[in-house]
Amino acid sequence: MVVRMAAGEVGSTRGDRQGRILEATTDLLAREGIAGVSMRAVAREAGVALGLVNYHFEDKTSLIRAVLHRVEEQDLALVEPDPALAPRDRLLIGLRRFAEPEFLTTEYLSLRLQLWALARVHEDFEQINARAQQRYRERLAELIRDARPELSRGECDKRAADIDVVQNGVWLTALLGLDEASVRRSIARCERIALA
Repeated sequence: MVVRMAAGEVGSTRGDRQGRILEATTDLLAREGIAGVSMRAVAREAGVALGLVNYHFEDKTSLIRAVLHRVEEQDLALVEPDPALAPRDRLLIGLRRFAEPEFLTTEYLSLRLQLWALARVHEDFEQINARAQQRYRERLAELIRDARPELSRGECDKRAADIDVVQNGVWLTALLGLDEASVRRSIARCERIALA
């Protein structure tokens, strides 16, 4: 996840300030939803001047768009293959990452719900969400294909889609209360889908 910078840290670069602005936007989305995100609220949350937020981002829509792209990259990192590992091990690690403790917190799960809901608010957000999900599934299908080269591309795509549904279900239901045994069974189910 994102590493927070200490308030008032000396030597901040332009990228660091922009990162703080995006992190502040992400935090506000998780806590308050889209209604809680304004340029002024983001500036206050990030501890930067409003003018700096306006310098980096044209408006609230561009801020949200940037957060969506940032989360997309974080999601893709979950299934980023490690070339040093055998294909099966790369797949198993990719399948288990989604259930790491940092992704099962109320704050993170609340953010996921907000991001999914944004798809209905703005056409750009819907396209970003759809493309992010497609890219995640493609990357997951590649991991499956590498571990199970005898499977057709279509079969790997189908399995990746099924796994994505299970993973999103875990995230969604974890908000209601974390049942660690169910999470472990869901990970095992994803492994069976991929490797059966």
